[in-house]
Amino acid sequence: MNALTGKHVVIVPAWWPSPEQPHAGVFFQDYVEAFADAGATVGVIYPDLVGLRQLGRGERKPLAPRILHETTVAGTPVVRIRGLQTSFGRLARRAIRVRDWLARGLAAYRQRHGEPDILHAMCAVPAGWACTNLSDPLSLRVVLTEHTGPFSLVMDPHESASLARTAFDAAAMRVAVSDHLRRQIADAGIRNKIEVCGNPVSSQFAPAARPARECVRGLFVGRLTREKGVATLVSAIAAIRNGSPSCEFHFVGDGPLAVVIAPFLTADDVGILHHASCPRTEVCKHMQNADFLVHPSLEETFGMTVAEALCVGLPVVTTHGTACAEFIDDDNGILVERGDVHSLEAGLRRMIESCRDYDRDAIAAKARQRFSGATVAMIYNDVFERILDAK
Repeated sequence: MNALTGKHVVIVPAWWPSPEQPHAGVFFQDYVEAFADAGATVGVIYPDLVGLRQLGRGERKPLAPRILHETTVAGTPVVRIRGLQTSFGRLARRAIRVRDWLARGLAAYRQRHGEPDILHAMCAVPAGWACTNLSDPLSLRVVLTEHTGPFSLVMDPHESASLARTAFDAAAMRVAVSDHLRRQIADAGIRNKIEVCGNPVSSQFAPAARPARECVRGLFVGRLTREKGVATLVSAIAAIRNGSPSCEFHFVGDGPLAVVIAPFLTADDVGILHHASCPRTEVCKHMQNADFLVHPSLEETFGMTVAEALCVGLPVVTTHGTACAEFIDDDNGILVERGDVHSLEAGLRRMIESCRDYDRDAIAAKARQRFSGATVAMIYNDVFERILDAK
């Protein structure tokens, strides 16, 4: 279904893969895929401000901003404005630089690819502020989709809060990626009308035949941090593994709490395996080989890992009080209390016993309907139409 045929959308992401951060913002590429598949002409402009701390690391950095013309794997044009910079910790100074580099990138984009209809800013600070403060008619046709969570991070310090409020006020339309995030934005005192639309999930996340094995395999994917509930998870696993080697747990990702996992990796028969952060194709394979996903996060405003796992057909153990809870019911998973080792342990025991009783095909079909690019594109078509009708 080509819901976006005839529309020209330029996405301005908050993060995008770079030599320094090759996996940054990869899910923004799912929007590119979704909109292109729905018939839109799609481009990306990314002001790639490289901090001075990266000087001397890896490839040589351009001292002055340089415009680079790239493409995604699917051939979507990307204009990257890349150079060294420092804002000396001042968010407003950084936002101004993003805006100025964005203006240069937009001029280069127009010269090669024509006039966009819509600027789609991902996150209020700095992309949303930069898009809505351009000296350009397109600044009046900006969709702001907020992803940052918890939203309190955007509202502190005061300088960031001021930029965010300005962006929300000036945007033509505003979208939150979950109702959980929409409520957080409202609680922060932002009174603008906000639509809700979840992120699209790449079509590569689909069910596949699992190898036959006796041992149940649990999977965690994400940054190894306190906010993702990693310490709680390791404690719960230790309690489960004590005299009951019926499940092995695979951790995929890097982060400061890798030290919490490390002691278990050298012990005998602990059933914990750690895999470093890896490309999404490998993440997908890990999911397809697992029996369930566990995501005990303390705070999520969407939960991309959970959405991807559901699209693969995995049942999920995740937490109440986060956006992930919006996706989970008795047919596809178990909800536990945040930060509660005993609740997580009980949930994991139930999942280990029952994970192979779930209907993986049904889980995947329901998730694909909810998170498919076609579904998301239809929702955004309505958003874009309202902006274009108001021109």
